[in-house]
Amino acid sequence: MTTIKQDVFGEFQDPDTGVKHEVKRFTLTSLSGVEVEVISYGAGIRGIKAPDKRGNIEYVTLGFDKFEEYKKFPFIGSSIGRNGNRIGKGKFHLDGVDYQLTINNNENHLHGGKRGWDKYNWESARIDNAVVFSLLSPDGDQGYPGSVISQVKYTLSHSGELRIDFEAMTTRATPINMTNHAFLNLGGHSSGRKSLLEHVFTVNADCYIPVSETLIPTGEKASVGGTAFDLRCPTTLGEALEKAPGGGFDHTFCLHNKTRGKLEFALRACHPSSGRVLEVYTSEPGVQIYTGNFLPKEKGKMVGYNGHSYTYQGSFCTEPQNFPDAINQPKNFPDNVLRPGKTYSHSMSYNFLVEK
Repeated sequence: MTTIKQDVFGEFQDPDTGVKHEVKRFTLTSLSGVEVEVISYGAGIRGIKAPDKRGNIEYVTLGFDKFEEYKKFPFIGSSIGRNGNRIGKGKFHLDGVDYQLTINNNENHLHGGKRGWDKYNWESARIDNAVVFSLLSPDGDQGYPGSVISQVKYTLSHSGELRIDFEAMTTRATPINMTNHAFLNLGGHSSGRKSLLEHVFTVNADCYIPVSETLIPTGEKASVGGTAFDLRCPTTLGEALEKAPGGGFDHTFCLHNKTRGKLEFALRACHPSSGRVLEVYTSEPGVQIYTGNFLPKEKGKMVGYNGHSYTYQGSFCTEPQNFPDAINQPKNFPDNVLRPGKTYSHSMSYNFLVEK
């Protein structure tokens, strides 16, 4: 069975109210040796430990020893909302009204804005074999319409599958696109870019979404055939990134024959020398693959567990989600508008395995 332990990871002072809150940490441990730490700040993953083929267990996520570092480096392991990824110029038109969101990524709105949901300390509770976080986002938060109540539930199976379930309800029509932003390296959190390039990826996607120079979708879906994005057969990231525009991925892959709302296979990543394998499943139509292109290029700028530096392309993210900027692409992309009386739901899972 999976065990859950709870302690205090730090103290958070809300910048709006000045009120101080305990940052709670929950440690879920499975029979397989997979261990997951989640914290109330950002309803995020503080760390995941997984065994390799020799029985060695270590962190396969980036993370920090002290809570204060999570405030300094946004999105590390966090739950992302209201809207993961980018919205072009932070603008959209919905039900006859023009909205302007906060701008925090060049000229665009990214991952919920200047104070997205990753920067809140969520309410937390342990329910049976799961940990549940909840947050109330007020009407007008970061420019979005409607008050939204959201929930993130983490469940770890005895076999090492981490399931994350997102839900939200709103008082007014508003775009919602939630995901998790864990930074991963199956070779171990400190193994760096060399290890990242050794990963073998298989992605269930026959199309990807081209983007502009500021990473906003052009509105089309392009075939992966003959491009760096063709990961339908096992391909090392090193081989793929040699052909990738700008030398890295920060793109959404459109899952093949995806039934929205049904948990289905998205991708498989394998690190051959350690034997660690990650399988990702999602109920959403896409998965964003990001290869740590904006991590610092100098050592010592971002220091994680046990004093190890995290640098450029030393990890990857696999973020299951709807397509970016879907609110501005209603004819081409799946709808991402949540309306009163309806429930937004997105389920995803990280299944950690060992290949001898």
